[in-house]
Amino acid sequence: MTFSLFLSRISILALALSLVQAQDSYDDIKTPQNAKWLESVDLSTVPKMPVRKVGSGICPDAACDGADNDRCFESCGNNPNPEDIYGCPQDHQWALTFDDGPSKYTSELLDILDKEDVKATFCVMGSHVDQYADVLKRAYDSGHQIASHTFSHPHLMSLTNEEIIYEVKATEEAIEKVIGVKPRYIRPPFGEADDRVKGLLKSMGYKVLLWNVDPTDYDVYMLQDVSSLIQGTFRMAVSGNDTGLNLNEDPGFISLQHDLYKQSVDQVPKVISFLKKKGYSFLTAAACNNDMSPHSGSEDDLTSSSEASKDTNIAPPKVLGEEAPADFSVSDASVADNKSPVSGSSTAVASNASYVMSLAILVLSVTILF
Repeated sequence: MTFSLFLSRISILALALSLVQAQDSYDDIKTPQNAKWLESVDLSTVPKMPVRKVGSGICPDAACDGADNDRCFESCGNNPNPEDIYGCPQDHQWALTFDDGPSKYTSELLDILDKEDVKATFCVMGSHVDQYADVLKRAYDSGHQIASHTFSHPHLMSLTNEEIIYEVKATEEAIEKVIGVKPRYIRPPFGEADDRVKGLLKSMGYKVLLWNVDPTDYDVYMLQDVSSLIQGTFRMAVSGNDTGLNLNEDPGFISLQHDLYKQSVDQVPKVISFLKKKGYSFLTAAACNNDMSPHSGSEDDLTSSSEASKDTNIAPPKVLGEEAPADFSVSDASVADNKSPVSGSSTAVASNASYVMSLAILVLSVTILF
């Protein structure tokens, strides 16, 4: 074996290890705890329901017809409540949302959004705020909506009420320290939230923000055809295909991406270009739901939100059958294969699939190497 070949195989092994380790990267995060936070929350209206262990909601034979959704929440997704936000209630409105940031790619994303004059929603992890405080402040000052995505990205249904309060309040405090206001919207990690979790979030003044378009960038970002897979999901939604996630049957869309992945950020200009040509206007998730106060704690919120709610880059509506722009490359096969999972918590299932794929790459790499 030549030395260069040996190094090549070592590189493959290192890549495989990084993919596997990335799945557990949040496990080492320690969420701050403050007893005063517990005293500030009224639990009297929170339903008394059992904590659900991770994996307890996977049902091989689930019908996912509404009757077993909450029992099989990891296979089907929780049943929706009327107050849950999945999409925009007006046709030809689109809210781009980005989870798990800020990250080293968020500044690049903000440059793109500034250039396109598009306002988006950032669901922020509290544990990332200190490291990227300037980036978060820039996002807020630019008119984007800042929402919570908890401190350490846990499965909330697996936590006690007290642990959930710590997750939310620690994130809230970290965000307020940087931008001077608190978020009023929260996206539960993996989209998992039963009536207990939702009741607790509501008691803390939060609205539950979900989504009805998911290109599963967390599951395809390492694939060679990542571009066509991500773009294909947007084209599929615009063409009227059922995304499997529009549980409140909203005519407008809220899409889920992650500014944690450069491969996903790189698709944003093409996605925006495509949606503009289809006549979509871009708003924050709050603004498209006619909420002019996405944050609390500042007299400037109403003005800032009002600016963000203005329709931006509206193009005349086009017929659904018209061609996509030349740079929006999507193969028919990729669109057909890119079936969205059946609800928010399917993110966990898809993430597990990605983890299995990483393990397979690791085993194959070790076999080749040795």
